[in-house]
Amino acid sequence: SVVAEARLPVLVAFDSAAQLGVFVVQEFSGQLRGELERAGLQVIAEVDAPFDPNLHEAAMSEPGDDGQDGPIVAQVLRTGYAWNGRVLRAAMVKVKG
Repeated sequence: SVVAEARLPVLVAFDSAAQLGVFVVQEFSGQLRGELERAGLQVIAEVDAPFDPNLHEAAMSEPGDDGQDGPIVAQVLRTGYAWNGRVLRAAMVKVKG
C-alpha cells in the first residue's frame, strides 16, 4: 500500500530514536506501529526463523549447528516490514548455517 510505504520512513526514524534511548519517542513509535499493524503491517524480525530470501537479506553468516535443517536467522540487523503479505523492506539478518 502506498500509505504504508509513505509511513515506513517515519516508523524507522522513531524506532532508531527509541533504540538510542529517546524515551518520549518510544511511546509514539509504539502507537504508530500498533496502528499500522492493525491496518496490515507485518514486522519481519524473528530470530531463529528459517531463512527465507523472500523476507530476509543475508548480510552476514556463521557456521550452523550439526543436524540443523537449513539456514536460520541468528540475528536481525535491520527490521523488515511487509504490508498484507507484500514485502516493503526485507529484514537484514545474520544467518546461521
